[in-house]
Amino acid sequence: MLSLGDFYILHAPLAEEVKRLLPLPATVSFATFSPDGSLHPLQAHLTNAMSANPGQLPTFSDPRMVDDRLILPLDLPSKECVAVVISDVDPALLRKMSSSWLREIRSTLLQELQLVHWGYIDPEAELYNRRAAMVYLQEPPFGHSGFFLLLNTVFYRRTAAGNLQKLREISDLLQALTQTHCFSFGYGVFGLLLPVESREEALKTAHYLQHQLKREGLSRVQIGFAQVTECESQSAPNVLEKFWRSLAIAERRGPFGLCDIDAIDERLPHPFQLAQSKLLGKLKEQWRGLSRFTLVMLSRQLAVGQPAIGTVVLADAFVDVGVYIGEEDNLTLILLPEIEPGDLGQHLASIRKKYRECCGGDQTVALGVASWPWLDFTKSDIPGNCLKALLHSSFLGPGTTVIFDHLSLNVSGDFFFEEGDYRAAIREYRRGLRLQPGDVNLLNSLGVTLVECGQERQAATCFQEALIKEPANYMALVNLGHVQHKLGLRELALECFERAYRVLNQATAAPQELFLSLGKLYAEFGDHPKALAVYEYWRTCPGSEKEFLLYRLLGQSYLENGQPEEAIKACQRALQLFPQDSISLSTLGLLYVEQGEGDDVGLTLCRKALALDNFNPDHWCRLSRALLHIGDHNGALIAVRQCLQLRRSHVEGLLLLGRICLLRKWKKRAERCFLQAVAAKGCTEPQAALARKSLAALVVS
Repeated sequence: MLSLGDFYILHAPLAEEVKRLLPLPATVSFATFSPDGSLHPLQAHLTNAMSANPGQLPTFSDPRMVDDRLILPLDLPSKECVAVVISDVDPALLRKMSSSWLREIRSTLLQELQLVHWGYIDPEAELYNRRAAMVYLQEPPFGHSGFFLLLNTVFYRRTAAGNLQKLREISDLLQALTQTHCFSFGYGVFGLLLPVESREEALKTAHYLQHQLKREGLSRVQIGFAQVTECESQSAPNVLEKFWRSLAIAERRGPFGLCDIDAIDERLPHPFQLAQSKLLGKLKEQWRGLSRFTLVMLSRQLAVGQPAIGTVVLADAFVDVGVYIGEEDNLTLILLPEIEPGDLGQHLASIRKKYRECCGGDQTVALGVASWPWLDFTKSDIPGNCLKALLHSSFLGPGTTVIFDHLSLNVSGDFFFEEGDYRAAIREYRRGLRLQPGDVNLLNSLGVTLVECGQERQAATCFQEALIKEPANYMALVNLGHVQHKLGLRELALECFERAYRVLNQATAAPQELFLSLGKLYAEFGDHPKALAVYEYWRTCPGSEKEFLLYRLLGQSYLENGQPEEAIKACQRALQLFPQDSISLSTLGLLYVEQGEGDDVGLTLCRKALALDNFNPDHWCRLSRALLHIGDHNGALIAVRQCLQLRRSHVEGLLLLGRICLLRKWKKRAERCFLQAVAAKGCTEPQAALARKSLAALVVS
């Protein structure tokens, strides 16, 4: 369906189609109407705002002249309005065009533009396709710049139809999470156009998307991104080349790798490296033959209007305390050869004093210090260690001196983690633990990074070591619980989450992930009152009103706890946030049927959920339960058999099939269903009690 946003993304091909249909050469552009009837350029933020409130837009049915331009209003199928602006034509000629011909050309335009639009849409995901991405990136319209993300999502279902359904599910979720223009490249690869200004915002969004998709069960979400600029087509024959390069690097970084290719292209291959090869060469000359040395980097900020200090002056200033190496940007390098560790503090104080005497005392100067030999670092690693120490000092306040240590490695590891380079982060954390064995922060950080790389068992060891040091460490408890749950150790995971829940008030971290996992485990064990209490606590946290997953879980929990009215409200809220949430749709459909809110509406919702994902056995079970409630035993039997075909040990499905068999007087089949339910691995105590009660009733009858 052609909408206002399409004229933003597909500006170039749609404008070319209009030119093709006109009887004379012209310049074509598109605009929007404000409520007062004035025209405004088409922009990304404007199309989004207009799309959200289409009812506020006026409809102008007749073409008209405005400032020697011909305006052709088009009423789009999306109930929005766009203006085709035709200019650079003799105004007298435009005025001679008959109104009947203009109305005819306007009608033809809408049909032809719709045909062009279909050529840029992926029919399976119903998103823009690769051609649309190429069109946009070759010529970003209206001077807009932002960031383009390529996401590789890996999933597997047993059938081709199942894979296509999962593809559509992810595309719907991405649109709900970002509210921006999305592209499908096929095979689970998606593109996102982010209208953000800074790299930090793009990186934050990338982490957010990985987090949300991981919640939905995806085991791999790799993201490469870069900034989009107007001159993109002039810099590379293939505008997507750098985005694919970025994604390739992200894939090498692990299952949830990230890569900003601009950062790699603009800086050195390694972020902690001197830019000037001559400076490094001079350093090598000075440390050659030394058995030990210390390198000091001064990071200074010149006062406003203050001239830079000459190299000769600086070299003379430090002649008594060390060897002046040179300058790089705002850094000054000083080598202290053969210095004893006990004398380091005195030398650093002398360096600060000399610098103040030489450059004035009104400057803020931070010192990053690293020595050799140190662990397994080579001499060439020492400048990088000084840079890591300076990064560490930036978190401690201006003018701080930091001697490279395990905390510096924690900081540099966090830097690599945020960049999505998890293997480099692991290397830094492990080196930090060699310097400070048992450090809880390093153990937690290493464990989390190992999880991102799919090494859960090694991660569990890290969290267990952290808990030996600090048994009430909130993050270690939550992280260990997640790992144990992933390894199938549900009882141990629940124990960890409950311990974390007890110390929650002492933690500063956001508790949403604890609530999600703890509530789900309570539900898996059949303790629905406790699950509901956890979700209701989550509901009181800031930002929870935007979590569609919370309201989905609340709806299911209210249903299990016999509070259908609250369940309906929760499911409705979940669908407001994510209209294509198949789980909330099927839950709400069942509730409508059982609460007498409308059988037809309820069954329609259940079937819509199956249209979105008919490989979910829970959807079939809910449909069967709804059909059974209205007395359609045959339909209920067909649906529950489909549920059990997808998962033979589906406990609710077995119990439901047993009920249907009892209604049909198939006692032997009913008995077999109840016995299978009790023996099923996922059978909870309430479900087992219900099955035993039904078996006892069979014996009596």
